[in-house]
Amino acid sequence: MSNLDIIKKLREMSGAPMMDVKKSLDKNDYDIELAFQHLRKQGLAAISKKAGRTAAEGLVGLGRSTGGVAVVEVNCETDFVARMDSFMDLTGRVAQAAADRGSLGGRSEGAGGGEEMSAEKLLEGSLPSGDRVSEAVDAVAVATREKVMLRRGFWLEGGGGSIGTYIHKSPALGVGSIAAAVVLQCPDQALDQMSAEAQAQINALAVDVAMHVVASKPAFLSRSSVTSRELDKELDVLRAQAEASKKPPEIVDKIIKGRLNKFYEEVCLVDQKFIKDESGKSVQKVITELGSQLKVSLELVDFIRVEVGEGIEKEVKDFAAEVRATAGN
Repeated sequence: MSNLDIIKKLREMSGAPMMDVKKSLDKNDYDIELAFQHLRKQGLAAISKKAGRTAAEGLVGLGRSTGGVAVVEVNCETDFVARMDSFMDLTGRVAQAAADRGSLGGRSEGAGGGEEMSAEKLLEGSLPSGDRVSEAVDAVAVATREKVMLRRGFWLEGGGGSIGTYIHKSPALGVGSIAAAVVLQCPDQALDQMSAEAQAQINALAVDVAMHVVASKPAFLSRSSVTSRELDKELDVLRAQAEASKKPPEIVDKIIKGRLNKFYEEVCLVDQKFIKDESGKSVQKVITELGSQLKVSLELVDFIRVEVGEGIEKEVKDFAAEVRATAGN
């Protein structure tokens, strides 16, 4: 194999810049394995220096298995890297690995229900190719010279129901900026025992509801799932507003009740106005009507919604200073 062929192969293996590839090969007498390890060490050292950097860009990935769906968020520092084929491929493969593992016994802290999947446990797992997840993440970080991290993951159990999914701003299959999944179930009849037409209608509605979740950003599934903490906070605000009107107590109570119903319509998925129904029907009403049409009891039992960068405070960069720092390296 000629030196040119070795350079080309190491470039493909590592994804590192051409100049770094040539320097590493020169340093290691064109031993491709030693040069590859040298590049990884250099790259990983650079990553450790960037550990404190903010990685608020990236993608969410959605994977499916027979038991349910998994959604993961993989972050990087710039949108440019997020649109690279290697990063999109990584996100998709990690999502599928999470779906293949299924439940990890966690609890949800995201929108809706589902189950939170430990990022640490996911990193310890393997991709469909057999590679370790943590090593695949590090490899992309080495190649892109950015901080790349698997931030979080969620699992949504299907329970024999229809799982509808939707990915917003999807640059490639299975990845995007926002992902949502919902589960519609028929408690008194298995979905696979229904007619093909009935299954198709339920599946289509599940996808539409997932699209609604992406657009409307519900915080809770139903009124019963609103946490006591959130409810108390809202009631405090509503009471203060109502009492400021100086109206009689019985009128104040009615004002609070009316505004609380409005609050539920804003934050509870089943109470929200369905985005695909122009008549103003709620999500619950649309689901109930389809169930009546098919003569089955149809219920929306769970959902998840994951958006890239949620809860991350993005740092404001000084572009001129960044250019100076780059020029000085």
